[in-house]
This record gives sequence, structure tokens and C-alpha cells, in this order.
Amino acid sequence: MSKRTFIWFGVLVLVLAVVIPFAAFRAKGDGEEGETKVPASLENAQSLFVVNCGTCHALYSAGTDGNYAPNLDELLAPSGPAEKESTVKSTEARVLNAIENGVDSSTTPGRMPGGILNEEQAQQVSEFVARTAGEG
Repeated sequence: MSKRTFIWFGVLVLVLAVVIPFAAFRAKGDGEEGETKVPASLENAQSLFVVNCGTCHALYSAGTDGNYAPNLDELLAPSGPAEKESTVKSTEARVLNAIENGVDSSTTPGRMPGGILNEEQAQQVSEFVARTAGEG
């Protein structure tokens, strides 16, 4: 074999082993430090969501990619900008009800249990989800 083959193989290994992982780790997608900034009034709720809901639920504005429960960006996104404000309150009530009462937790094992957050936290998270779902 020639030296040229070894050189190209070395370049390929370098790209696959160093450059691609470096680029992946530098990508911004974390809700705390990424590009998904939220208004200051929703930052605490964003943190609460990440810690308490993000393991199960995906939500772009929180930087979570939960694997067990519905993707809230798909489930709760308004269908258009004009509909956004008119549906925020109803979406907020829907999310608050799910947080407080759970979703079929008594009849279906593995579903979302109620009472994960206290009343104030539940209100904050439901407003955060209602205002940011579908923005990603």
C-alpha cells in the first residue's frame, strides 16, 4: 500500500473521531444555555419543567427530548400565529389539569401521575408550556 492511502485513512479517522463529536458537543440545544431563551418571567418554570417533566416529555423551549410521554410541541402547538393568544389560556388549563390530576394514572400503568409539583409550581409550568409549545 502507498503512503497516500494511509494519509487519507488518517484524515477520515480524524474527522470521524474528533471533528464530528466536537461539532455535536458545541451545538446549542440545552434549555439552560442554548438558543432557546425564554422571557425572565418563565425562566424558573423552564427549570422546573426540565427537572420534573423533561425526562418523559419533549419540549423544544426546555431543551428536553423525553422518550416516554407525548411530545408537547406536537400535542399542544397552536395551528397558527393568530390562534396562539386565543389558545394559551385553554392550553394552560389543560396542562394544569394534567399536572394536578394526572392522566389516566389509576387505570393505565405508566401514565402520568398527578401531584408531581405543588400548586404554585404547577401554575408556573403550565403557563410555560402553554406559551412555548410549538415554537421549535
